[in-house]
Amino acid sequence: MKHLILLVIFLIFTGCSAKLKFLDQQNGNTYYGQTGSTMTSKGIMNAVIENEHYSGEWIYSASGGGFTIGSMQVVGTNGVANAFGTATTAPMSGNGLITMKGDKGGYIRCVYNFSEWSDTGSGQCRRNDGKLFDVVIDR
Repeated sequence: MKHLILLVIFLIFTGCSAKLKFLDQQNGNTYYGQTGSTMTSKGIMNAVIENEHYSGEWIYSASGGGFTIGSMQVVGTNGVANAFGTATTAPMSGNGLITMKGDKGGYIRCVYNFSEWSDTGSGQCRRNDGKLFDVVIDR
């Protein structure tokens, strides 16, 4: 039981990581990467693309979409109805930026959209030599 509690505490404080897939737009080759914890709106990540190890940072800014949870209570007093309501709205999507430097001199910059509702995102990356990749994110 003690080990289970420690595991739960560890998972809460480390957060989830995200898996990234980079697809070469010219030939369809697939490469992979992973972030560290996604508990905050920024963090570190690593990827291996064409035998070069990249490391860098990602940032995410929630900006749009959303859902609303609300409730309403109607109370009648002497034939008069009063309504009281509460609601909360949380953003469910946004945009992000990834910047990574490679161990052989490469540099990759990605822009992406991410949906917190589905825990997925997609975008486009450009390497410093002009090569383009699609990026798919799954948390």
